Amino acid sequence: MQPTKSQHPLSATLAPLDDAIRDAMWELFVQIGKFWKNIDDPSEHKPRVYSFMENRIALDPMYRDYYITANNVIKQLVDQYGEVEGYHHLFTDPDAMKSPPATPLALTRQKVSNEFVSLQLAVGGFKAFGAKNYCGFIGGAYVPSAPVPYRTMENHDAG
Repeated sequence: MQPTKSQHPLSATLAPLDDAIRDAMWELFVQIGKFWKNIDDPSEHKPRVYSFMENRIALDPMYRDYYITANNVIKQLVDQYGEVEGYHHLFTDPDAMKSPPATPLALTRQKVSNEFVSLQLAVGGFKAFGAKNYCGFIGGAYVPSAPVPYRTMENHDAG
């Protein structure tokens, strides 16, 4: 018997996200890289972002609504503050981190934006913080004679 893909029973009944939503979520991923300065060229990760979103929806159908809500929130923030300040507000507003999320902004930050930050780190964003041995979550074993694969306290203040 071949293993089956994990999927919530309701996910198969959902319409796929339209291109405008997918493109808006891609732009969010790009803006995260610009804001945190952790990925020089995000273009190679576009298929991963789309696949990540599809997998999230397959496991939890609410993610389809989270992405739609995120699109609306981002549009409102950009209309209100402009592109740079709108994204800055999304990434830094302390009210958006109150748990459980009780506003569309908090939902967008916690269920979409923060997960995209984690995805960026997993696909190579750690390089911007000094990782040398691996482009993902782990930097390898700590070997005193080898270069440190992560930022240490000694070089934290300098960078």
